This record gives sequence, C-alpha cells and structure tokens, in this order.
Amino acid sequence: MSSVPSVAVEVQNLKDDTSKKAEYIVFTTFPKKVKELSDALQGSMFAVEDLSVMHAADLGVPVPSLVNGTLEEVKSQPGTKRKRLEEEDVYPLVAPKRPALFSGEVSSNPKLEAVIDFLKPEVIASLNSCSSLKLWIQLMIPKIEDGNNFGVSIQEDILSEVTKAESDISTYLDQMSRYFTSRAKMVSKLAKYPHLKDYRRAVNEYDEKVFFSFKLILTELRNIYVVLYDVIQKNYEKLIKPRNVNTNSLY
Repeated sequence: MSSVPSVAVEVQNLKDDTSKKAEYIVFTTFPKKVKELSDALQGSMFAVEDLSVMHAADLGVPVPSLVNGTLEEVKSQPGTKRKRLEEEDVYPLVAPKRPALFSGEVSSNPKLEAVIDFLKPEVIASLNSCSSLKLWIQLMIPKIEDGNNFGVSIQEDILSEVTKAESDISTYLDQMSRYFTSRAKMVSKLAKYPHLKDYRRAVNEYDEKVFFSFKLILTELRNIYVVLYDVIQKNYEKLIKPRNVNTNSLY
C-alpha cells in the first residue's frame, strides 16, 4: 500500500506532461506545420504540372539489339528451334528465355525516392501528434454521471476526429512501402520482356500515378492539421472543462 501514493504521483506527472505537450502540439506545432506543408506543395518538388518529369532517366533495362528486324537473342537460337520460330514467323515478338543481363544494379526512381524521404518523416510526425492528442483527450474525460454530459459529447466527437485522422495517416506509410515492391515487380517483368515497349511505358505511368498520390498525401496531412487545430481551438473551453463546476441548488 505504501507504493500507491508514489504511483499516483507518477500518473499525475504523466497527465501534466501530456497536457503541456498536447497544447504545444495544437497551438504551436499545427500552425507551423500548416505553413511548412503549404510551402512544400508550392515548392519545386511537388508543384509539377507535367508529370512526365517524374519518369526515371534510365530504367536500367537495356533494349535488345536488332539485326535485320529480328532479335539477336532469337537469331542465336539452335538450328531446330530457330527453324520452328521462322516457320511460325513469330521471332520478332519472342522474348529472351532469361532476364536481361545488367552491369551493376537496377536503381529506383531517384525523384520519387526524394519525395518519399521528405514525406515519410512528415507522416510519422503526424502519427505521433495524433497519438499524443488521443491520450490528452482521454485523460480529460470525466467520470460517468447522469446528465450534464454535453461537454463530454464534445470531447468524444473530437476524440473520434483525432482517431479517424490517425487511422487515415497510418495507411500512408503502407502506400509508401508498397510502392517499392510493386515497382520492383513491374521492372522485373520488363527485364524478362525487355523488347516490349508497353512494359517500359507501364513503369513510367506507375511513377506518375504514385507521385500524384504522394502529393495528395501531403495535401491531406496539411488539411488534417488545419481541421484538428480548428475544431480544438473552437471547442477548447468545453474540451478542458466538459462539465460546469458551479451547480445551483433547486428551490
């Protein structure tokens, strides 16, 4: 039993620290982030009108050389197999039986890597902010009583807004990690069929789509900061004091 007061002090210290941190996040960090992200959206990294500039300069997969309109790979096939291909007249479209050989590694798209390097810390920071706000609001919810719960309902609504924001933001990390695995599969397909122009176009189109989705993520992060700041600032008094402390006696 002697440890109970000590534990109670630790809990109270945590509540006080959480309150100070959350209020700093809302009234200092959020306005600052709104400006920073708005500036980033207008900067050179994201203010792109022609999405083709996001194409990788070199996909790293060499195009097979042609001789008299036929693939070197097919021309070098053994006699029987070559004869069958020529009879079927399909050799200009036949893919090599092994992936194309490379000197070194096939690089990622450096432009989108730079976007992810910028975006990922912003996503993580916003997740941490939402986590702190959730704890802050939860610790301010008073004990359950009959009546006089209007302020409590406001707390619950704001908590729901923060929880939804946190859930949405968590999916953004998954999108960034999926980009590399999805693009790797497309590039490996291109390596298997390097003579098919559609696969090369598909990789470039995918990079364009992903860049646009990353720009939308940054926009959504900025909007989340704006919405949370607005709703908390407007309802701050009810948020920290959900119930009136003055109760009048009934005559």
